[in-house]
Formats: sequence, C-alpha cells, structure tokens
Amino acid sequence: MIRLYFQSIFSFSAYHHFRTLGPWRTAFFVFYIWLLGLLFSNLWFAWNIHQQLPAFLKTVPEVTFEKGTLTKPDHAVSVAIPQADLSIVFDTQTKEPPTQEDFLNKRIMAFVTGNRVYMPSVQGVQSQALPPMVNVTLSQQWLQENEPAIRGTLQGAAFFGSAFALGIFLLFSFLLAASVVYLWSGWKRTKISGADVLRWAALLQGPALTLWLVNLWWGVPLFLFGLFILYMIYIQQIFNLMPEKQR
Repeated sequence: MIRLYFQSIFSFSAYHHFRTLGPWRTAFFVFYIWLLGLLFSNLWFAWNIHQQLPAFLKTVPEVTFEKGTLTKPDHAVSVAIPQADLSIVFDTQTKEPPTQEDFLNKRIMAFVTGNRVYMPSVQGVQSQALPPMVNVTLSQQWLQENEPAIRGTLQGAAFFGSAFALGIFLLFSFLLAASVVYLWSGWKRTKISGADVLRWAALLQGPALTLWLVNLWWGVPLFLFGLFILYMIYIQQIFNLMPEKQR
C-alpha cells in the first residue's frame, strides 16, 4: 500500500493503471491512508505536548475544586494555551457563562465556573457538569508531580480527537474529489463510469493526506481552497494523460 500511496502522489498515469483496482482494495487504501494520517498526526501531537506542556503548567494558577465545584481562585483567571491563541478561563464569581460570541471574540476554549465546564460548539455553548466527587487543588507541586499522567491523558484525548477529525476530513475530501472528477468528465466530454469516479476520488486521498500533513506541521494558508486547487491540478493531468482507448 505504501507503493500505491507514493504513486497516487507522484504519478498521474498511475490513476489509469489502477482502473482495475477492485472495490475492496480501493476501500482498504482509504483505510490505510486514515491509519497513516493518524500515525503522523499523533506524532505531531505527542511532540507538541512534550515541548509545550511544561511551560503551560507553570502558567496555571492554583485552582481548587471542592465536591465538584470551583472555589479558587477568587477572581477570574485566564490561562493561555501555547501556540493556539486560545485560553481557559476559571471564574468563581460569574453568574452567567459567556455567549458563543464571547467565546469567539475572546478566543476562549473553555470556561470553568461553579460545577460546570462550558465550551463553544456549532450548536451554541455546551456545558458539562463536573463529577461531585472531585476534590483537588491544582497547585504547582501537584501539577509537576502529575505531569506524566497529564501528558498521557492529553495524548489519549488527542488520539481519539484526531481519529474523528481525520475521518471527517477524508469523508469531505472524498466527496469533493468525486465532485471535481465528475465535473471534469463533463468539461472534457469524456464518459467515465461511476466506479472510476469513486476509485479516482479514493486514490486522490493520497495527495489530500500529504496536504493535510503539510498543513498540520507547517501550515497551509486557505487550506480547503488549496485542497480544491490540488484536485483541479491532479484531475486535469489525469484526463490529459488518459489513453485514447479509454476516452
């Protein structure tokens, strides 16, 4: 599968050679791409957690929870997330949680008050109650002693989060690729079967994953637009190199 992955990136003509690729091998290729992306995404998360967590923990003030309720600090405190332009806010005094606009405008990732944690979502602001058995003081000493456990928890959360995010991305990317292939077949007045449309869309997840990883490690401006342009370039070349007998 690694050979097929590199061919999907570097060889436009390979897309024609693999028109006989069966549905099961095609599906397994997408699954392989998902696993490969999951591996490299979690290496990125693990490296960043290792680099950023110690400095982040040193900025966390002493926070106390008694029976699942935030009791300290006695004033609002904002803790910045390194390299994310986001923050976590602890506030024992507020009566109302921030609105969705507050979360966006103030770049708040989570807001903790009373016995609840508030986070933004596409539906608005969601809240999660803290377990009533939580009795802990997050002092600097406690944080330093439990840094390995915190790191492991964050890496576990990153694993499941990245698995879901990568799956959603590949689904969107596959549908976008299939749409662009279908549009090009109309522009070129070339009739191709539905199976070929889906097969090419699946193989195009190789270049899509590469762009995803470049964006993750170094950043790609206007990433989704870049993905669309990537598909336009690849599919144009695939149609240009189509053998006469397949036109």
